[in-house]
Amino acid sequence: MKKINFILILGIVFLCSFISISNYDSKFVEISSVSEKGYTYNVVYMNRGGSKNRIKAKYFASPANSSVPQRFLNFSENKNMIMVSSAGYMDNYGVPVGLTIDNGKLVNKNLGSTDGLIIVYPTGGIVATDIEKGDLTLQGGGITPGRKFDIRNSWTDRNDFIKWAQSQEATVFQTHLLVYKDKLSIATNAEPTKRERRFLAVGKDKSSGDLCHAILNLPEYTSLYDGTFRAKKFLNDTGNMEITFMINLDTGYQDVCFLYNKDASINNLIHGQRSLDYAVNLLAYYYE
Repeated sequence: MKKINFILILGIVFLCSFISISNYDSKFVEISSVSEKGYTYNVVYMNRGGSKNRIKAKYFASPANSSVPQRFLNFSENKNMIMVSSAGYMDNYGVPVGLTIDNGKLVNKNLGSTDGLIIVYPTGGIVATDIEKGDLTLQGGGITPGRKFDIRNSWTDRNDFIKWAQSQEATVFQTHLLVYKDKLSIATNAEPTKRERRFLAVGKDKSSGDLCHAILNLPEYTSLYDGTFRAKKFLNDTGNMEITFMINLDTGYQDVCFLYNKDASINNLIHGQRSLDYAVNLLAYYYE
């Protein structure tokens, strides 16, 4: 444990040396900790800023010309960083699990068993689909409007989807889809192991209609289903959020997570147990 903590401290120092001191606008980012009925909910609530889309996401999954941690460090220099976290799963060989495309570069062409397919656009937006339904639709890249892609059961659809992602320089990864269209989409017996949980929810504010993203960390150990159930209820009720989708963020072996205050200092309200160099993939949020 002491060794891991020492590595974590070194990682934080190394990370901070690359981060700009410029600020994000706190009216678009709210960091809070709420206790309800004996449970703690640590939340980073991000309003994308209407048509301006001030909050943007970036996903790293390919070593490319340097490692994923180094790519993130290079990217984050002079950026107004909000948060970075491990996201998708990895196998025993350190390869991202499931279909993975990084900015148009094919990393893993094999479709995984998880139902959530996440697309991160170059513009910084994120969308998700349930690939078990076979009704994924796309725009641009010569795709016929209204065409539905069943990438689970059709090799042609999967191949055409990969070509589209490459042509659009899109980023794609798989993970568990926990909530879809504001309804639970997880089985009650899903992963009973109890551990700290971290989720990403995307939806809209019920009052303003603004598009919002929320990263919710549950520090008390819980099963995946129980954590999902409580997180959805909290975001619906206390967070006043209608959830378009919610996905699981990996808190296993590559539990990497850093949260930044508006002055670029580290906020330890939400943090991982591993140093940056453990990351095989990273989901980063920044303000522009």
